[in-house]
Amino acid sequence: MTDVGGPMAGEKKRPVRRTTVADVAKLAGVSAMTVSNVLNAPHRVSEPTVRTVQAAIDELGYTPNHAARALSSGRSQVIGLPLYLEDETFSDQNPGLGGFLHGLLGGLVKSAAVAGYGVHVTTPTEGATEIALYEKLIAARQVDAIVVLETMPHDPRLEFLSSRGFPFVAFGRTGHDQRQCWVDVDNEKSMAGIARHVRGTGRLRAAYLATDSGLPWVHQRQAGFLQEFTSPHSLQSFGSLDAVAGFVESALGRPDSPDVFVADNDAFAVVAMRALQQRGVKVGEDVAVTGFNDFPFASMLDTPLTTARIPLRDIAACLFTRALSEINGDADQPGRLVTAPLIVRSSA
Repeated sequence: MTDVGGPMAGEKKRPVRRTTVADVAKLAGVSAMTVSNVLNAPHRVSEPTVRTVQAAIDELGYTPNHAARALSSGRSQVIGLPLYLEDETFSDQNPGLGGFLHGLLGGLVKSAAVAGYGVHVTTPTEGATEIALYEKLIAARQVDAIVVLETMPHDPRLEFLSSRGFPFVAFGRTGHDQRQCWVDVDNEKSMAGIARHVRGTGRLRAAYLATDSGLPWVHQRQAGFLQEFTSPHSLQSFGSLDAVAGFVESALGRPDSPDVFVADNDAFAVVAMRALQQRGVKVGEDVAVTGFNDFPFASMLDTPLTTARIPLRDIAACLFTRALSEINGDADQPGRLVTAPLIVRSSA
């Protein structure tokens, strides 16, 4: 029986030619350099051009030869995301943090993949410091840049990376004497938006529930709140969820009890709502409650939570674009603030 669909006996099967950058450039109507920039440094190319080139890549099924590119450039085509996770990081006192990291990591991986990069997530071994992990990554040439999370004033991690001249990008602001390669939430403006909203609903006796921490975002959000409530009913800091519940319960029943609890995170807000509901208070009617972050559970509560949504995917895309800029040695640019939009739900 003859196989009419196959090659003739003795005939050699022609190898399928690999699609090249030149093929993509021809279809997209751009230069090969533009295609290379879309793949390696999309921040240098206009959004319409990126979309045109990406459509050509998808149509042709072009797959960049990352191994060859890494070999010729001396780069790993990987960025590092070290996470210093203490034992209590995912404890009951930090509900929702897993969702925060998942959203940030997912956005970073997606943005990196478009440019042919990977993301190496790692954490220091027990007893080791984050800086020691940086040294290991740099010495082994495992990554082309490092993403630093939750920066602090005079952050030793940034000082170390700056002294080594190693590319990095920060989620959180860098010092004035360092490269401004950072992306951060505009916590002050975003919290001021929440406070302005609750004032607009007629709530004037506001109790502010702050995280007991020295992290910059804590103070930035409090400053935003005080822009609208210069003389709040109370302003307290808490180191545990139980302490928040105890404070809310003690504040009820007084003639001048708060008519709104403004929390600097969703976890504190949910605890406040539960304490109010256990006392028979109708959240959103008798007393309003707001949070900050918009963790996934915020919209699923019996009384959905009014909060500010941190746009993690947008932040991740900005972080990766800036990381590429640092890898390529581009001129320093100002850091970028991203507003967390107000999400109004039944709790306020």
